[in-house]
Amino acid sequence: MTKLQYILKTFTHYFRQNLLVALGVVVSTTVLTGSLIIGDSVRYSLEQSTFSRLGNTTHLVSVTDRYFRQEMANEMETANPALKVTPVLQLEGMAVAGGGELRANKVQINGIRNDFSKMAGTGLFDSLQNNEIAISANLAERLQIKEGDNLLVRIQKASLIPMNAPFVSAEETSVSLQVNVKKVVSAEKLGRFNLKNSQTAPFNIFLSINRLNQLMEFEGKANQLLISTELKNDEIVAVVKSCLTPADAGLQIENIEKSGETQISTERVFLDEKIAEVLQKLPGATPILTYFVNNIEASPNPSKGGEQKSRIQNPESRIEYPASNNQSPSISINLHFSSSIPYSFVSTLANSALAENEIVLNRWAADDLQVKPGDSLRLKYFEIGPLRQLIIKESDFVLKEIIAMDNPLSDPTLVPHLPGLSDAGHCREWEAGVPINLDAIRDKDEKYWNDFKGTPKAFISKQKADEIWGNRFGSNTAVRFAAGSFNNDLFLKTFKSEINPGDLGMTVSPVREQGLYAARNGTDFSGLFIGLSFFLLVAGIILTSLLFRLNLENRAQQIKLFSALGFGEKQVRSFYLAEGLAVALTGGLIGLVVSVLYTSLVFKILNTLWFEIVRTDVLLIKIFPVTLFTGLIISLVVSLLAVFVSVRRFQNQFSGNRKKAKTARLKSGWMKPVIYLLPVIAVLLVVYQVATGQMNPGLFFVSGILLLTGILLILREFLFSIEKSGSAGFGKKRLILLNLVRNKARSMRVITLFAIGTFMLVSTGSNKLDLSAGAQKKTSGTGGFLFFAESSVPVLFDINDKNKRADEGMMEDFSAVQFMKVEGDDASCLNLNRISQPAILGVEPAALAGRFSFAVKTKETGETDPWLALKQTNDDGTIPAIADQTVIQWGLGMKVGDILLYQNEKGDTLRLKLIAGTTPSVFQGFVIISTQNFLQNYPTHSGTSVFLVEGKPENQQPIGDELNSVFRDYGWEMTTTVSRLVEFYSITNTYLSIFMALGALGLILGTIGLAVILARSLLERKREIAVMLATGFDTNPIFRIIAFEYFILLVAGVLTGLLAAVTAVLPAFLSPGSDASGSTVALVVALILVNGFIWIAVLTKAMLQKKNLVADLRVE
Repeated sequence: MTKLQYILKTFTHYFRQNLLVALGVVVSTTVLTGSLIIGDSVRYSLEQSTFSRLGNTTHLVSVTDRYFRQEMANEMETANPALKVTPVLQLEGMAVAGGGELRANKVQINGIRNDFSKMAGTGLFDSLQNNEIAISANLAERLQIKEGDNLLVRIQKASLIPMNAPFVSAEETSVSLQVNVKKVVSAEKLGRFNLKNSQTAPFNIFLSINRLNQLMEFEGKANQLLISTELKNDEIVAVVKSCLTPADAGLQIENIEKSGETQISTERVFLDEKIAEVLQKLPGATPILTYFVNNIEASPNPSKGGEQKSRIQNPESRIEYPASNNQSPSISINLHFSSSIPYSFVSTLANSALAENEIVLNRWAADDLQVKPGDSLRLKYFEIGPLRQLIIKESDFVLKEIIAMDNPLSDPTLVPHLPGLSDAGHCREWEAGVPINLDAIRDKDEKYWNDFKGTPKAFISKQKADEIWGNRFGSNTAVRFAAGSFNNDLFLKTFKSEINPGDLGMTVSPVREQGLYAARNGTDFSGLFIGLSFFLLVAGIILTSLLFRLNLENRAQQIKLFSALGFGEKQVRSFYLAEGLAVALTGGLIGLVVSVLYTSLVFKILNTLWFEIVRTDVLLIKIFPVTLFTGLIISLVVSLLAVFVSVRRFQNQFSGNRKKAKTARLKSGWMKPVIYLLPVIAVLLVVYQVATGQMNPGLFFVSGILLLTGILLILREFLFSIEKSGSAGFGKKRLILLNLVRNKARSMRVITLFAIGTFMLVSTGSNKLDLSAGAQKKTSGTGGFLFFAESSVPVLFDINDKNKRADEGMMEDFSAVQFMKVEGDDASCLNLNRISQPAILGVEPAALAGRFSFAVKTKETGETDPWLALKQTNDDGTIPAIADQTVIQWGLGMKVGDILLYQNEKGDTLRLKLIAGTTPSVFQGFVIISTQNFLQNYPTHSGTSVFLVEGKPENQQPIGDELNSVFRDYGWEMTTTVSRLVEFYSITNTYLSIFMALGALGLILGTIGLAVILARSLLERKREIAVMLATGFDTNPIFRIIAFEYFILLVAGVLTGLLAAVTAVLPAFLSPGSDASGSTVALVVALILVNGFIWIAVLTKAMLQKKNLVADLRVE
């Protein structure tokens, strides 16, 4: 018989025993290979999601709150034929069907040309005309509509002028359109079109870009350029720069007939700082700032002039008037003086023409006021805040000169184009974006408007105008060039050389490359699943070793026969190793099949949970042969190593070589202190963190691991010390202790199995979050707020303003914190990609002071509330920022103290330094900075689109109903703060539930291992037990001795794991949002102990009843 035949014979002969051994290999192979498959599949799924949402797009040119010419796309293709470019006008809106019963908010409205098919790879979008649209399949499902159906679309009203710019009317914030669904587009045909790094499938509507321009009252505008090319990003930036024209900056050139001057103004009202700076470098340039004032009055108290005053001196008690188009005479602003002119435009003259305190009037105004040079005048005007809060300001001047009405300065073209104001037919038709007291307008004011329109009635120095009227949108409404001084060629040349895409807020991004990087560098799911199911892996390996050893002990006579026939130890070992290889290979192959089923189960759970959130089956199983091979090889190597150790030890023990069989004790003098040092280090780490208040979860987990390792090593030393003590006497206690050290390695296996199992189960379960617990506390993840809301259309006013509430019909008692928002990638746990630029929120820090809790913060914040620290300035130019710690650690792969990089509206690099990370909160997915820093970097941003609403819990329903009703047309999407938290952390809790299930399975394997060890122990001690029975012992005391031995090991293991686990997750026990509780942990531990004791009792009783006294006493 050959060796191979022998191995096959023994494999089949001992098939049942070998099948049990293979079970351990199946477990370890399933866990290891399944984890590798999960990691591969997640990466593959995210990569496919990137291709699915981008189509053929490789690069993107985009702007925020700005627009450029569609023709840039054609010009870029002409400039470099290696580029395929199509323009998109992308806005946000909502869709309504079913008579208003079915609604979808935050819908992407994509205005496209026919050549969008270059990116989509399909002709589905070629023939969209007028009010025909194509919609994504997920939107069709949400609205329960099909091709040929009609629906109502409400779209955010885009504006070339920033909506919160001074004197811009915000009467129309959205437009509605009744459309016909021509196509329903599947994900494969770019139905999941999305330019953000997220696997969430947005709701998409596609319509003709020309039709969308028409709705917005634009002509030929776009805000995205989709590019397909092999060129590098820098090369594309160069092409974009070469194609930029003044029109892309919104510049307009006008020749002034009256004076022969040339004027460059902007459709955005205020010139961008960089544009104004470049224009003023040209010969003959004179900057102009024209402003709308409430009153020009002859000052009742003459002064030297030039003094700026506020009618309300105390900022803390100042009255702020909401912007309103409701031209009500009830506005409490007294504009009636004995000699005053209401509502006029005031412009500027060169600084050399006027001193700071001097003013010029035209003849009409001077006659109306009955003033002469040298008299004092006062201007009253509004200073307009971020949410259109109005503060009345005033400045005093001295009249220097009076100009004739036919003077070139009496020019209506000095007034920028302000829709609703500068183009109004009558004064009573003004829509100025500020309160207008119609009673203050006189007949002579109406006649002036009819004759001269908005022609400025007064002029002050540019320097003074900058001081009192300069704002975040700019300090210039135009630049004028003296007659004959303007050179258009020089202007275009200067524009080309000086203006870069970033100066116009343009960002050029390699979106495909970024998407694939984000997909490939997200959370390492392979490592995550291997790490958190590590105990199951270890349990499988230990079980393999124990079962193979039991198999060997049952075949002791066979080994004796080999020795009698002259086989050496190495030959015999090779037989069993070869048999072990066959067993491991069988288990490994079965494990590969089970690993695929295991992955399918995990993905089914996650996809089911995620579907309503991400609106698609995001996870697809992808099996690479190399992954299966890797998992199988590693499993075989580890299993064979376990088999080798078992065979080697059994042979040493069997041959009587106690020296080899004896477990080596840690004899080195330097090792003993290390054993006791590990728990000390763990305790010191815990004490330090509690004392400093840092509570870093990672350090606590390390402390738990150190404590677990240290205690296990100390218990190992304790077993040796029992053996060494050799105390005299013989009793039940002494007998139990001697039996514990009979096979120290075996005893340590039991302790280790239950210690690690308990550690994993308790530590995993304690991290589950009950986010409804204490939800009304200000320190909880809700901040004490009732609702979290987002709007598709920005809200331009202060919701807390009483006057505005009355106008909008809001009667409920609540307050709101409003956030400005710059769009970015979703960095919440709902997004598996690695994110580098999350959405930014701007907020007044004082509104959040004392709210939420912080997991980590930098030393620089000191004792200051981290929210208030957002107002601080950093010497290194960074801006302080706060994010949810989950976002920082998992979404960004960063830590507190790291810096995020963005490009701001001015084209400069914006550096946000993370100064603190909150505990689980409603802010997951965002990075938060102060409003002041926000507006410095995004000065033309208008309105707020994220809201936190506070009110009495008992009024939650009426408050919610009122807000949903008032802001219905804003695309208002509101959920309770608790629901938002639960949605985010349902994913985390699902992971933890999976890992808890794996931990429980590991404990089951540990229990099986305990049963195997118990069976081996009783098999080895059959003669001892027989002697005890023969000398008169009853089975009950023998049962108690054996059961108590193993119960001690069980308790030692469970308590060790419990102590280490509580240490590892101490922050979770102290966190208000944690589901961890002492009673729950106690129940889990009790169940583990009861389960183990039942197995011990049942197996011991069963084996004692099977004892054959005569056979067991026979000397072999």
